[in-house]
Amino acid sequence: ISGRIIVGTIQRNQRNMNSGILQAFQMELTCPICMKYFIDPVTVDCGHSFCRPCFYFNWQDIPIFTRCFECMKTTWQRNLKTNIHLKKMASLARKVSLWLFLSSEEQMCGTHRETKKMFCEVDKSLLCLLCSSSQEHRYHRHRPVEWAAEEHREKLLKKMQSLWEKACENQRNLNMETTRISHWK
Repeated sequence: ISGRIIVGTIQRNQRNMNSGILQAFQMELTCPICMKYFIDPVTVDCGHSFCRPCFYFNWQDIPIFTRCFECMKTTWQRNLKTNIHLKKMASLARKVSLWLFLSSEEQMCGTHRETKKMFCEVDKSLLCLLCSSSQEHRYHRHRPVEWAAEEHREKLLKKMQSLWEKACENQRNLNMETTRISHWK
C-alpha cells in the first residue's frame, strides 16, 4: 500500500509540475498589455514583445519615441518588425486553446453529439460535420474552424495596419499644418 501512495504522490507532483510548466509557457506567449496570446507580435529595442495593435493603441499622440510597457526604457517606434517565431508559437497556442474550447461539452453539437469543427461562412456559425452537410447548410461555404479563425484574424490585422498608417499620415499632416499656422502668426 505504501508503494501505491508514493507512486500516487509522485504522479500528482508531476501533474502539478507539468501544469506549472504549461502555465509558464502560456505566459511567455501572452501579450503583457491585453493578456491574451500574441497577435502579430512586435519586439521593441529593449527586447520585450507586444501585440502590434496593443502597442499602437497604447501610444500617446503617436510620438516618435515611446516607453516600453515592461521596462519603461525609451524605444523608437519606427520599423517595428513582426517576431515571426513568437507569432508561430502563439498561433499554435491559440489552436490548442480553440481545440480545447471546441471539445468542451457545451460546444458539442446538440443533435449529433459531435465536435463542431466547421465554420459556415453564410450563417457565421460553428457546425459539426454532419450538420455542415445537412439540407440547411449543404450549399453554404464551409471551412475548418482553425482556418476561418486565422483568415479573419489576418483580415483584421491588415485593416488595423491600414488604419494605423492613415492615423500616422493624418498626424503628420496635422503637425505640418500646425507648423505652417504658427509661422503665419
